[in-house]
Amino acid sequence: MHSLHHTVEEVKLFEAIADIAFIAGQKGFCSGDSREDIAEIIRWGKEFEAIHEETDWDDTDYTTAIEAFAANKMRVGM
Repeated sequence: MHSLHHTVEEVKLFEAIADIAFIAGQKGFCSGDSREDIAEIIRWGKEFEAIHEETDWDDTDYTTAIEAFAANKMRVGM
């Protein structure tokens, strides 16, 4: 069995993308082009991580931050 190794930054990005995709699914976000929606969610994940590169998650609630970010992006994208 092969083991994949990822950097902390990659794991954080994967988590952000998964969280945004989950939120988008809950909210019924769909443009009708699934490939474009996936690409958009990946871009949003990268943007979220860039914005929060220096965020201390002990002082800021991650769930609240990513939910607000995703909600704003979905509102802007529609």
